[in-house]
Amino acid sequence: MVNRFDEQPTLYARALQIWQILISKATNRQTLTYGGLAEILQFGGANVLGRFLDPVMRYCRNNELPPLTIIVVNQETGQPGAGLSAIDDLNRAREAVFNYDWFGIFPPTPEEFRAAHQN
Repeated sequence: MVNRFDEQPTLYARALQIWQILISKATNRQTLTYGGLAEILQFGGANVLGRFLDPVMRYCRNNELPPLTIIVVNQETGQPGAGLSAIDDLNRAREAVFNYDWFGIFPPTPEEFRAAHQN
C-alpha cells in the first residue's frame, strides 16, 4: 500500500518530504522560495514553513552537513530566513549545499528528524 505525506501530516514526516524536495533542488543548483515550497507541499501559505524546516536545519547542523535549508529563500530578498542568519558567508554555504553529494547518503528517518529537533 502506498503511503502519502498528506495522510501522515506529522512534523517529522513533512521534514522528510521537505528533505527530498530540497536535495533535488540542491542537486540542480536551484533555490526555492518559501511560497514555492509551500505550493509543492500544498500548504495554504508559506507562513508555517519555519516550523517544518527547523528539524531539517537542526539535522544538518547536528550531523555536520551543509545547511540544506539555506536554499529556501524569501521571494523579495532572495535571502534565507532568520534561523540561518548566523551563517557568515551565505554564498559559500550555498555552494557547499549545491556541491554536496546528497544522493550519496541515506535520507534521515522521521525519528532522526525528531531526535535532531529535540537537541
